[in-house]
Amino acid sequence: MLDQKLAEAMQRILSKDDKRTLLTATSQRLVDAGIGTKRGKSVYFTETDKAEMRAWLQAKGFSVGQVDLAGMPRSERLEVTPNEKAGGAPIKQNRVSIKSLVGQPLMIGGESIRLPVESHLDVDWTKIAEQIEHSCVMVVENYENFNRIHETKFDLPEAFCSPLVIYHGDPNESRLDNVQHFLNHINLSVLAFMDIDPAGIFMANKLPKLVAMIAPIKDTLEIQLSSPQTGRRDLFQSQYLNYGNALNDLPINSPCLSLWHLVEKHRAGIVQEHWIGCSESCVPWVKC
Repeated sequence: MLDQKLAEAMQRILSKDDKRTLLTATSQRLVDAGIGTKRGKSVYFTETDKAEMRAWLQAKGFSVGQVDLAGMPRSERLEVTPNEKAGGAPIKQNRVSIKSLVGQPLMIGGESIRLPVESHLDVDWTKIAEQIEHSCVMVVENYENFNRIHETKFDLPEAFCSPLVIYHGDPNESRLDNVQHFLNHINLSVLAFMDIDPAGIFMANKLPKLVAMIAPIKDTLEIQLSSPQTGRRDLFQSQYLNYGNALNDLPINSPCLSLWHLVEKHRAGIVQEHWIGCSESCVPWVKC
């Protein structure tokens, strides 16, 4: 059976015009198929062997020469291999999930796009990065908060009044590496709407161009962090070992520092789902 691994081995041999190759499990498969001669720890190929390789590759829909499949769309891969999934590149490369705040349209390339609630656009950020007409970007950690962002109240100053809302990502949706590349490329300030716990603050601090974290005002947050119903001491205890040292080294001008001091004071965290449907508004916490 001719699979991708064996096909790539034959392409490599043909492209380099090798008369011999090391004996491996893959080259042994060629010998077992009647192609090549094994001598010690090597396999030798005649011109007849190579002609058989070319014919076998072509008959099964593979390119005779080596092809870099990593950045090739699946539809194009079918021109050089019968396996459209070969190459290992993720199908959702460069894609991010975006929306706007309730009552506001997405503004991209001069277009005003209004989406229904609990919906978003899945886009290739490289196609829109130069066309974004929002005042800033708001990165949302948890998917439920991203999906139900219309149920959260915000009190944002004019400089941040029209954010492009983007999901922080998971392995399947708006992956973090895509989000990071996007944020590095655009020339917009970044707001982080995260869980207010050690992990959330640490993740926010890693975002490019971060200017503020988003959370309720201090009095409200103090009440929530100190309450047994909302303050999560277990989150603080489980996360402090991994993130405490890094957060204790935050610079004095970090937009994360005030929130970290508050979390450390109460030795508790709070997940952002508590602010869905909350009567209190979330505001930017900027540097001290």
